[in-house]
This record gives sequence, structure tokens and C-alpha cells, in this order.
Amino acid sequence: MAPLFSSESKLNPFRNRRRRISRIQIWSCFLLFELFCIRQYYMSYQAIIITNDKAPVNNRTFQYQNVYVQQFANEQIKTDARNIRTLNAENNRDGTFDPRTKDVPERGYPKSTHLIDYATSATEREIEKHDRLLVQGMYFMQTHDFQPLSHTISSHKNIIPRKVCLNIYLCNRRIPYINTLLMGLSSFSSKDTEKDILSAEIHLLNTEKRKERLHFKYLTDTLSKLPFIHEVHNITYRDEIYANITDRELIFRETFISDQISGLKICIESKLAYCIMMEEDAVVPVDFMTLLTEHVIEPLEKEGIISVDGSGSISVLSLYAYHNLVFKGKNRLHYPSYTNKQYKSDAAKVNSERFSKKMPPFRHEYEIKEHRYMYGTVAMMYTRESAIKLVKYLQEVGVNPIHNADEFMNTDEYFPKETGIPRKHVQPSLVNHIGYYSERMAFKAGGMFSQLNTDSRFMFDAGEF
Repeated sequence: MAPLFSSESKLNPFRNRRRRISRIQIWSCFLLFELFCIRQYYMSYQAIIITNDKAPVNNRTFQYQNVYVQQFANEQIKTDARNIRTLNAENNRDGTFDPRTKDVPERGYPKSTHLIDYATSATEREIEKHDRLLVQGMYFMQTHDFQPLSHTISSHKNIIPRKVCLNIYLCNRRIPYINTLLMGLSSFSSKDTEKDILSAEIHLLNTEKRKERLHFKYLTDTLSKLPFIHEVHNITYRDEIYANITDRELIFRETFISDQISGLKICIESKLAYCIMMEEDAVVPVDFMTLLTEHVIEPLEKEGIISVDGSGSISVLSLYAYHNLVFKGKNRLHYPSYTNKQYKSDAAKVNSERFSKKMPPFRHEYEIKEHRYMYGTVAMMYTRESAIKLVKYLQEVGVNPIHNADEFMNTDEYFPKETGIPRKHVQPSLVNHIGYYSERMAFKAGGMFSQLNTDSRFMFDAGEF
């Protein structure tokens, strides 16, 4: 009988082991070489899109970058819509790339189809929040029962004193942003905060002047009958400074200034201490009037900056902080560098998300700071005294104006200099901007997002923890 193992078979395990080691060594060398090639390829691509402060990138580099993005990002459906990246490219008129961004495309982005245009995951998240608020606003206004709020208002009418004249500019838009704003104003976390809406006298200012949209049925039949709306004003007239212009229509600058003066005059005539001018494409948090009182009005009154008699040392106080802009600053939602770093801490997190991440419950915390900025009238607060001064100032500069009203109101060298008081803002935003679809700028954007200016730190409703 033959032995169970021959002398040769006894050596097989060792020979097999040597073979395995040899194969591992060969594959290791191959993998190292593969990684080296990948790294070199990535660095060569990165070198194309990252420039130093001195070396500009020419148009050929931009063409190469665009080809790379289209080839390796998600498949895009061609569209005639001019999106944010197109507008950014047009904004860089000198053909140079901003060296401070040093961005490479975020993995899986940009996403672009005939329906969406998401440059980054931050863009996608903020636009989805925006669209959700729009849909919620439309549903809320169609289904909400305002009878309990009407009862609260009638039963506390002579108990809670009014302090604020709140004017909301609106027009007959294709997208009813006003629903979202009114939803926020009439949403409360408790019966106690519901009563605080009585501290505001809310006016709707119809600025619609387009002949084909003058018939504003939704305003007359629905919005004007809401229990918390004090009065509706049709601001279709010109201010007195334009009374002599009869041979032409007012240009946009003149109309803008005239509408601002009209709104300020309504505030002054109300004889209330404080005036808030708000655009319809704004959104306010749940318990807005409570938060405004506790975090803005009362702290300023305690410091002696403003007074219940309508006087005070403020020129312009913006309740909206211009944090995420399209063409200015480092916090641009379409920058992958911002998306991958700062946005993660900036983005407001509801309590369910905070709980899952072992974070404490959300708390509203705001600060009022001096801040230089030129544009925008999303949500502006004045004392009655500063409103009177602003009307006089706008009437002076409004004849043959060289700027829009917002520039005269915000820029340090104009109204703040006239009063000797710097412009201030509340941060994070107590009121946020969600008017991403601009009708006025629609011809440039092709129906896509053209005004992606927002504050990702804004919290509409944190929910339960």
C-alpha cells in the first residue's frame, strides 16, 4: 500500500504559500502604480481649475473644465434655460476664474435637467426647502380655518396695545409667494403667542401696475377678508414728486422710490411707534411677532436705542441678513468649497435631526450688528421718526434718481450718512428671502432660479425634540 503522503506532496503547502506571496507582491505593485496614475490625473485636472493670484485662466481652460463636468457629472438634458452657472460665467466678464474658490465639482453634481438645476447639494437642499414652503403656503391658505384666530383677535382687541405697523408689498404674481408669508404670520406654537399678532397692524399694499394684471381677484376676494389684515391699499398712484411727469411712464427707479414713499407714509399715518416694510417673497418663522418683540424691539428699547414714542437712533434695520448670495461673498450655495465645509454648520437643523445627531434642542438666538450692504428691501424696520426722515430724503433724491430706492436707503454714503447712524441687520435672519423665481429677471433666467439669495441659517419651525 502506497504511503498516504509522498515526499513531494509534503512540500506542496510551502510551494503554494510562496506562490501566493508572489502573486500578492505583483498585485500590490500594480495597485500602487494604479493609485499613482489616478493621483497624477487628478492633480493635473486640479491644476487646470485652480489658479494662483497672478495667473488668470483663459477661455480655453473654461472650455476644458465645462467638458470635464459634462462628461463625468450626471447626464444632462439639454435646455435653453440659462441657469445659475451660465449667469456666473456671464458675470465673469473678464474671463478670469476666482482663485479664492479653488473648487472641484462636488461628487454627483451639478445636477441639471429640464426641471432642476442644482450646482451643489447645498443648492438642492435650499431650493427644496423653498419649494416645500411654497406648496405648504398654498395648501394652508386653501384649507386653514381662521375662525379661532378671529375669535382670539376679537376677544383681546382692546387688551394688547399695538406697536408695529407692518406693510407688505405685493402684486399679482404667477407664483403666490404671499401665501407662504401669511402662513408664517398666522402660525403659532401656543395660545399665548397667538395673541401677540395683535401688537401689529398689518396692511397689504397692492403695487400691481401691469394693465393685464390689474384685476387682482385673489386679493379682493380672499386676502382682504383675513381676520388679521387691517387694510388693503392700492398703491397704483405716483408720489407727489412725480406729479408733473405726464408725457411718459415712470422708469423702474422712479416707481420703486414712489412705492417706498407711499408705504412709509402709511406707517407714519398709523401713528404707531415702529414700521416694518416687507416684500411678499419673504418668509417669517412661526411665532414671528413674539420673536420680533423678544429679540429685537425689547432689547433695543432696554438699551435706549429706540423708544415706544417712535423715536430712536436707527436709520435702517434689516431683519434679513444677506448671508448666501449669488454673486457676492464666500457663502455662495453653488460653491462646492462652501457646501463641503461651512454650509454643514450653517444649515438650520430641525429638532428631529438635532436629536438624531445628539445635538441640543433648537433655540432662537439673534444679534443686532452694524453691517454694510447696498441692496434689497426684503424686510426693513424703522422707527416712526426715521420713517419721517426717510420720506423726506427719498423725495429729495427721487427726482431724476441715479440709483434705486434700496441703494439710497442702505448704502452708508446715502441715508445712513444723512442720519449719522450706520445701517444694522439682524443675524441670523429673522425674516428670510425665498423669491428664487423672479418675474422681473425671468427674461435672463429662462424660467429657472435667478435670485438664489437666502440665509441657510433661517429656521421656520424647529418642531418637537
